[in-house]
Amino acid sequence: MPPDPAIEPPTSTPSAPPNPQPSSNNLRNFRLHVLKILSRILAKTDITLLRLSHFFSSPTSTDALLCTLSYTLELLHALFSRLLTRYLTTLATSLATKADAFLLPGESLIATLPTPKSTKWLAQAVRSTKSLAETIGDFRIFVRLWGLAGLYTWARSTYAAPLARDARTGDRVVRGVVWAQIASCVLFQVLENGAYLSSKGVLTGEAWAGEAGKVRETRWWVWSSRFWAAHVGLEFVRLWALWRLNRKREGEEEKEKDGEKEGKLIREQRKREDWVWWRDLVSNVAYFPMTLHWSVEEGILSDLGVGALGAVAGGALLVDAWKQTA
Repeated sequence: MPPDPAIEPPTSTPSAPPNPQPSSNNLRNFRLHVLKILSRILAKTDITLLRLSHFFSSPTSTDALLCTLSYTLELLHALFSRLLTRYLTTLATSLATKADAFLLPGESLIATLPTPKSTKWLAQAVRSTKSLAETIGDFRIFVRLWGLAGLYTWARSTYAAPLARDARTGDRVVRGVVWAQIASCVLFQVLENGAYLSSKGVLTGEAWAGEAGKVRETRWWVWSSRFWAAHVGLEFVRLWALWRLNRKREGEEEKEKDGEKEGKLIREQRKREDWVWWRDLVSNVAYFPMTLHWSVEEGILSDLGVGALGAVAGGALLVDAWKQTA
């Protein structure tokens, strides 16, 4: 066998490759990219804060937010209550089934059990959502105490608006419906104010004392809701008449528009009017069953139904209020 070839050591060892370092251009580009991202974030944050400032400066926008939040909390309260009831019912049924094997005929078992740890958070959520929803609802009624001032402004603008120029009350049918709505809202506001002040003990005297005062207070709550229901019903008539009026005017404006710029303005105005029309329709469709619910002492909806419908009604107004801040 031939001898193994001699392996001679290398005359020099190769040096390790240098660590790659970012060039000055790459580092500069990276810094510029980071600055651009930060500037975009700051710009969007600034725009969002400005929109929030405009949003909360408007009582209408604030009420839309509180309305949506209040009914969403009522919806969560109803869902949490059902989950808690179902869990406790299942637990009680399970204990009764197990105890039945050890009881003699005619015997019964009475037991007091501590609240399971797994349901403590659920029970707390039931209490918290209900309490916060009632607080928000009470605040919304309180700020409506001076709602008659806004109704006066509405009536004044309706009276001063020319029939030929006011798109909202341009048609005589629409204007007549609006006047009926104003009247129903005035009656609603007066009755709600009286019932609310009575519930807080502000109204005193023989008329509001004792059991008779409670009956009167309940009656005022119910009748205020009935006038609110009348307003919502009239709103459907107004929307129908306004839809016919706007469809008729669309054809006339298309014939009379002059130039591309004027046509674009007309389209933007029409787009906004259509959005408002759909906003009012969705909101009032959700509100109408609620007004019927409060128009009778026994009610016709569950807490879950009231919460879901209220969240839809308030959400439609909330989306529009936020859109107007753009």
